[in-house]
Amino acid sequence: MAFSSARPPGGRLPADVTSFIGREPELAALSALLERARLVTVLGPGGVGKTRLALRAAAQAAGNYAHGARCVELSDLRDPRLLPQAVADALGVAVQTSRPPLDALAAYLAECELLLVLDTCEHLLDACAALTGPLLARSPGLTVLATSRQALDIPGEHVLPVPPLPLPAPNAAGDSDALTLLVQRAAAVAPGFALTDANRAQAAALCHRLDGLPLAIELAAVRLRALPLDRLPAQAGDTFALLGPGRSTSPARHRTLRAAVDWSHELCTPAERLLWARLSVFAGPFGLTAAGAVARDAELPSPVLLTALVGLTEKSVVQRLDERCDRYRLPGLLREYGAERLREREGREACRRRFVAHYRAQLVGFVAEFATPAQLARYRALAADRQNLYAALEYASADGGLQELTAVMWAYWLCDGQPAEATTWMTRALRERREPSQDRVMTLAWCSMFTGNQGDRAGASALADEAVATADRLRDTRASAWAALAASAARFHDGGPSHGPVLVRAAGTLMHQAGDRTGRRIAALHLSFAHLLAGQPAATLDTARTTLELLGEDGTEPVDQGGKGGKGGKGGKGDQNGRIAQDSTECYVHGSQLSTCGLAHLMLGAPAEAADALRRAVLLKGSLEDVLGVASATELLAWLAADEGRARRAARLFGATAALWRRVGPHPMVGNAQLQALHDAYERQARTALGARRFAALAAEGASLTLAQAVRYAAEEGRSASGTGRRALPARAAPTSAALTRREREVAGLVAAGLSNRRIAERLVISKRTVDAHVEHILGKLGYASRAQITALLREEGAPGAGGEG
Repeated sequence: MAFSSARPPGGRLPADVTSFIGREPELAALSALLERARLVTVLGPGGVGKTRLALRAAAQAAGNYAHGARCVELSDLRDPRLLPQAVADALGVAVQTSRPPLDALAAYLAECELLLVLDTCEHLLDACAALTGPLLARSPGLTVLATSRQALDIPGEHVLPVPPLPLPAPNAAGDSDALTLLVQRAAAVAPGFALTDANRAQAAALCHRLDGLPLAIELAAVRLRALPLDRLPAQAGDTFALLGPGRSTSPARHRTLRAAVDWSHELCTPAERLLWARLSVFAGPFGLTAAGAVARDAELPSPVLLTALVGLTEKSVVQRLDERCDRYRLPGLLREYGAERLREREGREACRRRFVAHYRAQLVGFVAEFATPAQLARYRALAADRQNLYAALEYASADGGLQELTAVMWAYWLCDGQPAEATTWMTRALRERREPSQDRVMTLAWCSMFTGNQGDRAGASALADEAVATADRLRDTRASAWAALAASAARFHDGGPSHGPVLVRAAGTLMHQAGDRTGRRIAALHLSFAHLLAGQPAATLDTARTTLELLGEDGTEPVDQGGKGGKGGKGGKGDQNGRIAQDSTECYVHGSQLSTCGLAHLMLGAPAEAADALRRAVLLKGSLEDVLGVASATELLAWLAADEGRARRAARLFGATAALWRRVGPHPMVGNAQLQALHDAYERQARTALGARRFAALAAEGASLTLAQAVRYAAEEGRSASGTGRRALPARAAPTSAALTRREREVAGLVAAGLSNRRIAERLVISKRTVDAHVEHILGKLGYASRAQITALLREEGAPGAGGEG
């Protein structure tokens, strides 16, 4: 037996049969609009709850109108010419055959003070506009509340966009409107269903998968009669099949999710349908430039594309995220629908290739400007496109072109500070193709460095060795430079004074020969760190000047990081905390160098200088949201606090860093045994001062901080540093000429005597290239950065000729 689902007679508002959940902000906004406007249109995509919201607002406002509120449901009306008659019938207005229905309606409404709800106008837009305008003009007591997927676009119209229901925050214990709707509707169809700690994450995941769309959530709840909750998110890859027919009493357009979206699709022009399908390749928000690069071709040229994008936005298919910028989003369910349509069309693979090419170009541009003042803006633009970057990786992988992306995505991953994610994708890319190429060398080299950042020394060394071998086969200087840098980075964590610096210096020389400015800057940073790990803090600070001077080549104006930097700050050009005359606004290299300088100052017993460098470092790294960089700087600030006797602050910082290190990888302190030994000593010092229980409680407070909160806490000035700060890296011997071979001691003596390499070559009757190599090895073994340090050492040891050539 069939029952009618028509509205109550006389257009009376229907009574609620289920609870109304949430929408307090929208109800308040809609009520305010109805008080000052006579035409209000509630806008939103299908299934977002426009009708329910409008009817609730109408019921609340009905008492403000002498004749109450009436509703006309239009979804079943197909002929726009019948609209006036349909409204008249719903209101019980008798229409004489000799009189147009519009005139009869106007005469009736002229005597009324009424709120008229026109529900589902999108397929009759012109007819609704043609009816509403004259009725409002001839009926001063009339207010019209319309629901539509597109505005009526007539004078006096006010619109209220309706978003999906608020979603539960990740890992949050609290509820949300979307979650509440799911739970209440599920309990109605599956008695005994309740939200628990055990199923909360699954319920939240389902709400997120369904974009908080009320219709989708209601249909999903019905499925809980047949499927357990933990199956629904997994099944949602085919959302439209999963959320199939609903109750037969629902409007036809809402009986299945597909019917609701089909309804929107039918209202689109051919160009809009094509653009909808092509925009489905985006996994997240996108801009006009990206949309054009991906969707534009001869079939959809620029002017047509722009018109279609405007049309899709007006029809509530595409969402504009911010009125101040050109960022758009295709909601997940509409994206899934568009992807189905794209699979039915020719050109799907070409569209995906354009997508990959667009994001590769963005990454190439970022690499070119990585170690420059443009870095932060470039990175933030890419971070906003994170979902699309990972979609590009998936598309590239499907086409066998993953190495082309991973080879240029290292800069993004480096700033992101989460090396585990980088190694996962790079390992996948390296399995894809094995023939030698620059892309393979770059992927190998950076996979090695990211692997080393997670503490896997053996894995890092193996990858670096393969990078070197592959670069040798290519005979390409730039490829060889990056491979050499990876090889040095894989070894300087474990090498002594004779090992790390010389390897990094050689890589830097190759970077210079290749003309790779970014590579030179990163190599300079690595050299400073290699000196630090070699137990040479003075050489660390000395070589840091090179890094900072290279950054200053961009001619940027000085900036104030943390309140003490900038023009006029102490130290001037060459200041070891990074205040050079042209102080770069670059964040990654600059921040890393400041962290390295901070530890060097701490080892030299200069806590005030260490604190200044580290606070500036954590701010720079925090601006990138560089997890690894923030962890490193915050860790060192914890050591400093412990050394100053500020045990409470140290405990909180140790807790914060522990949480950050877990995000980086399995090994804190990038797996370096020397740094781990220092960490253990400083943490033990703070724990002893506080007691184990108090230390644990304060560390838990620190662990609960977000990244931004940890940055703010770590950068706090507090009282001035007063501790001694001096604590050497363990197991590092002081430099001595005894580490040199007989020939190297001979060359060192001539260097100390003031001879140039060419004159030394003439004196010893050997080639200048051989002398160059000897000098590099001497500097590396001693952990030095300059020839002057060799002279000073030999003078201290009383070597003959160390005072100059006699």
